[in-house]
Amino acid sequence: MPMINWRAATEGFDPTFPDPLGELDLGFLGGGGLAPEVREDFGTMLKGLLQDVESKLAMGPDQHMKNATGMMTDASGTRELLADYEVDYAYDDDAVTTALLNMSKTIAGRAAELRSSALEYYVRMGEPGSAVSREVTIRRSTDWQNKDAEAPPGTLEAVVVDMEHRSGVAIAVFMPYQYHVGRLFLGDLLAGPSHRRFWS
Repeated sequence: MPMINWRAATEGFDPTFPDPLGELDLGFLGGGGLAPEVREDFGTMLKGLLQDVESKLAMGPDQHMKNATGMMTDASGTRELLADYEVDYAYDDDAVTTALLNMSKTIAGRAAELRSSALEYYVRMGEPGSAVSREVTIRRSTDWQNKDAEAPPGTLEAVVVDMEHRSGVAIAVFMPYQYHVGRLFLGDLLAGPSHRRFWS
């Protein structure tokens, strides 16, 4: 697998990846790729969630909380943001896991009326081609308390958007990020198969 190419994030309100789904290598899906409805849903949710998190990352290192969010699309194509405001992201080490579980319960409870979903959260992952390239660890929102902790060799920081469609397609998209002299740089978007959780 090739190494990641980095680019300086776009300054201002324009996203660095205006069409993130179009940036992806989806060869692992085989066949004809994504059906039109899946492409519409995944493309819209991915763009919205990545643009939102990029605006937070652009504030600078350790300037925002590493929380979890999500999005749902109902049968009519209407989208709804997901969040868990009850957890204590600042001091509860399990806040992100709890939020992801709670948002997953919301999606599961409404699966019959939905056609797709997405969960977005921060991870530490192995660099492509490294000995730990398959390792992915969810970051805790409380990591801000240990600002001096550096990523271990062979790993990088990323945001993942985990998407599923009722047709049975599930993919995870990773957006690596790093800072250089305080400026945000984003790596090539990476995609791979994910687990089906809400529709079987």
